[in-house]
Amino acid sequence: MTKLEGVYLPLVTPFYEGAVDMESLRRLVEHYSDFGLAGLIMMGTTGESPTVEADEQRAVVTETLQAVAGALPVYVGVGGNSTRHVAAGIASYESLDVAGYLVVTPYYNRPPQDGLVEHYRVVAGETDRPVIVYNVPYRTGVNLSNDALFEIAAAAPNVRAVKDSTGNLMQSLDLLHRAPSELSVLTGEDPMFFTSLANGAAGGILASAHLATRTFVEVADAVAKQELVRARTAWRTISPMIPSLFGESNPMPLKYCLWRQGLLRSPECRLPLTRVSAGLAATLDELTERLATA
Repeated sequence: MTKLEGVYLPLVTPFYEGAVDMESLRRLVEHYSDFGLAGLIMMGTTGESPTVEADEQRAVVTETLQAVAGALPVYVGVGGNSTRHVAAGIASYESLDVAGYLVVTPYYNRPPQDGLVEHYRVVAGETDRPVIVYNVPYRTGVNLSNDALFEIAAAAPNVRAVKDSTGNLMQSLDLLHRAPSELSVLTGEDPMFFTSLANGAAGGILASAHLATRTFVEVADAVAKQELVRARTAWRTISPMIPSLFGESNPMPLKYCLWRQGLLRSPECRLPLTRVSAGLAATLDELTERLATA
């Protein structure tokens, strides 16, 4: 299998008047097909997967595959706190031409480390396609240890990558130091992108790469070529915008920016997410104007 590396975009799910907005979805997919991204990830956190019904999720993935027309690999987020349900979710996509799956650690029931190992062994067994482990403790209430992750990768060879969103610098550096070469570390901590790459990460799954996409790709390309000055220079042009994009619940700020750019018909999210505050909206207005003239 090809090593997972580069910048992956966890695409937002557009809504318009309560329904999934397929018109805006096609516009987004076509827009991002020519920026040098490594792939699209549908139905992740940024895609508001908890509030998108199963039939809507399948329709979104099907529409994305048709719109992308093979230009980019498409991965699907499949998660839950029931191993049976997650395994069934993966099996349900096997008839589609998806590249692989992003599988978050089970949330709420806070399984022990051996339960996490068994969970991934079982769900990865439903497919021969690559599986990306998603470790995001501040959302799930459970932290997958690096040792357990390595045990998972040894037990399930198609577990090819981890989206590292621990927010714990020491754990991330230890992961980068000890990860086997066949396991790609993809940071999910947008502010840590350059630091992670400089310490050996293969890339990132980055919500903020919806904006200034080419520059995110340039940072990854420059580090891969050991051109650290170019990478750092490019990174400094985009890193200041990241705090604003996470100033309120993701993906509310992103959707506002994409709406302002004309890529979405509406900045609408599904409850319990709402819209950005007036104060943040003003900041994001300035940001989108700067990006338009950059």
